[in-house]
Formats: sequence, structure tokens, C-alpha cells
Amino acid sequence: MKAAAEKMYAPQGPKGSWLSGNLMEYRQDPTGFLTELQKDYGGVAQIRFGPQKMYVIYDPSLLKEVLLTKHEYFIKLKAFKEARLFVGDGVATSTGAKHKRVRKLIQPHFTRGHIQTYAEQMVQTVRKELDSWMPGERRILTEDVSNITFAVIAQTLFSLEGGGYTDSIRVPYELINRMCSERMRSLFPVPLFISTANNRAYKKALHELDQAVFTILQQRRENPEQGAGDLLSVLMSAKDENGAGMTDQELRDELMIMFIAGHETSANVLSWTFSYILQHKEVEDKLYEEWDRVLGGNDPTDATYMQLTYTQNVLREAMRLRSPSFFTGRSATADVEIGHITVKKGQSILFSPYAMHQNPEYFPDPLSFIPERFENDFLKKIPQFAYIPFGGGPRGCIGNHFAMMEMVIALCMIGQRYRLRLAPAHPPIEMEALMTLRPKHGIQVIVNNR
Repeated sequence: MKAAAEKMYAPQGPKGSWLSGNLMEYRQDPTGFLTELQKDYGGVAQIRFGPQKMYVIYDPSLLKEVLLTKHEYFIKLKAFKEARLFVGDGVATSTGAKHKRVRKLIQPHFTRGHIQTYAEQMVQTVRKELDSWMPGERRILTEDVSNITFAVIAQTLFSLEGGGYTDSIRVPYELINRMCSERMRSLFPVPLFISTANNRAYKKALHELDQAVFTILQQRRENPEQGAGDLLSVLMSAKDENGAGMTDQELRDELMIMFIAGHETSANVLSWTFSYILQHKEVEDKLYEEWDRVLGGNDPTDATYMQLTYTQNVLREAMRLRSPSFFTGRSATADVEIGHITVKKGQSILFSPYAMHQNPEYFPDPLSFIPERFENDFLKKIPQFAYIPFGGGPRGCIGNHFAMMEMVIALCMIGQRYRLRLAPAHPPIEMEALMTLRPKHGIQVIVNNR
């Protein structure tokens, strides 16, 4: 009887090829593949990448078990180990006691109350970046917002002037991002010890990235009074129960997580947000009305942040349609029951915020950009894990409040000062699914005074 019940609830999925399973379908169109899975198979589907069978969960109640109620049975997805070569073993990727220790150190710097103290620094940093913009010029907006979010992270968390470090970190990161994404989607990636041209370029970029971050650490050790009380000083002075501090490698991993995850995702969200604003005049008009009413031409502050409700909803809607983390997952550390599914030890659970956010059951007219849907406590009326741009549970994004304030401030300051328009003959803005979901080929705009 039990066997029959288990068979009845065995998830179904596309057959795929005998060798690679569904990997080629995913490689050809990651976001399309994940979206069609939900349409065809509902709350959970079974797929195969090479020999590995795994489940893709779309049901919020099942996802809640994975991320919250039974989270102790899962660790970060083993299949994403490739990314740890450059992201490292920091708070976003570590497990067990190490994760708890580091998160306990970092968490106080990302509470709502503490983040309010960053607001003025954020404003000053954004203002400095915007001072270089000239009315009438053509700009690559995706690069500009990336510069802004990188500078905000560098200044607020590590007391660094972002400009000098931007290229040394971002240039090698761009190469690694693309190559790492390709390796993760390959059934048989070429081992890095084999000296191919791609592998040599990959390892060179990894070395350059390490050198940039270790240089930051060395400079702080030589000038410990710099940035007293910032996140870097807290991490460098932290001691465990045995009196041991964090090693340079551990510090490197935490800085890498903050720089890469912290600025990359926010920059992508801002880019997508502007792409929608530029194509929806009614949204732009409502933003202008809110900014004039709440800010009156002044810069946003921690006090006015909570009054900028429509601005926040515009960002939330952009994250719904273009979730920065479009695909992630967990690996089971022991056999565990999730709903009616038995997940075996070592087996993977995948989930796609991008696809889940297109479920018409929770988001009517899901492909339309409608910021108003988030009004009237909308998020309290849908299941807890139906909308997860920042993940959820104990391993949810530690910087979600920081990111929202940073993005609101940047959006308001750019929008109050300049009126942006897509550059003439701009091609359609397409998605590029790398480690995060970004606008392919960037977004070019013409800048005019508002």
C-alpha cells in the first residue's frame, strides 16, 4: 500500500536524452526551460542532469519545508561547487558551525536599525557618482548602476573609496562569471589542471581577484584605524571561543561575497527596474508624483524611506519579473520527506524564483509589469514562499534590508535629477542568465535634466 502511494505521488518530468538528460534543454534556454517545467508539471517536477536525478520545486508549501521547517536536512547545492572557487566559503556558501559563527558576526550590521545609519553614506556615495553625468550624453546605464552599487558597498561596509578597487575586482569577475556559468552547465567541464587557453584565462582571473582582495586586507592591517567600527574591522577583530581570529582566506571569502553578491544583484535589479520604467510612462509619472510629494527635491533619508511605498513596490515588481537569483537549490544531508516526496541523501532540490514569480495563481497577469499589485499588504495574502527574491529561511539573504534601502536611494536620486530615455534604435532588452539574471548587452540611455 505504501509503495503504491509513493508511486502515485512520484513527480514526473521531461524525459530528455539518455546521456545528458535535460541538461541541453536547460543550457539552450535556462529561464524558458524552468518556466515551462512549472506550466507542464505543476508544483514539483523531476529532471536529470547527466546521471543526477533531482527535483525542481514550485509549490511554496514544499519550498517552505526545504528552506525553513526542515532546513537542517539541507546544505547549499553541491552542484554549484564551481562557484565557490571565486565566491569562496563565506556566509552565503558555508555550512554548519562555520556558517552560524560568521552569520552571528555579520548579522548585527544588517538589521533594519543598523542599516538606517548607512543611509547618509549611501546618499553621499550616489551623489558623487551622479556628479559625473552630463545632460544630453549617451550612457551605458547598466555600467553606471554597477559602479554605484559597488561604491556603496565599498564605502559603507569597508570604508573604501570604490573607484580604485572597481576595475581590479570587477574586470576579472566578469570573465569568471561567464566561464563559471558555462562550466556549471557543462556535463563534463575540462578539469582546471589541464592547461587549455580557457583554463589559463580562468585561473589568471581568479588570481587577479584574490590579489585585489588580499591587497585590501593588507592595507587595513597596515592602517587599522581606518574605518573603525565598519564591517571589515569587526571581522578582522573577531575571535572564536579559543581566541583565534579569522584567517586571511576566511576574510577574503567574506569580502568576496559582499562585493560580488552585494553589488551585482542590486545593480541588476536597478537595471531591470529602469528598463521597465522607461517603457511604462504611467509608472514613471507615479514615481515623479511620489518623489515630489515625499522628498520635495531633497535627497531621501532613513526617515523618508518608509514613505516611498510606490518606489519600493516598483522595485518589488521588477524583482518579481527579473529575480536576480533566478535558479538555486539545496542538497540533502540525509533522507527526508518533503510533502509526499522522499528526497534521498545527496539528492538535490532545485527552485527558481524567476519561474515561481510567474505563477498566475498568486500573480494575476503575471507577465505584465504592475507595481500596484504589491499594495494593501499583498505579500501577506499569498503563501510565505511564493515570492522569494531574497530567498528565505535561516539562509535567506542577510543583506535584503541593505539592498532595498540602497536601491530606493539610488532610484530616487537618479530619477529626481535626470530624465532617462532609451538610446535611439535601442535593440530589445534581453535576459542573460549567468550567475545572476542580467540585461544582455546592457542598457544605453540618453540623460537629460528632469
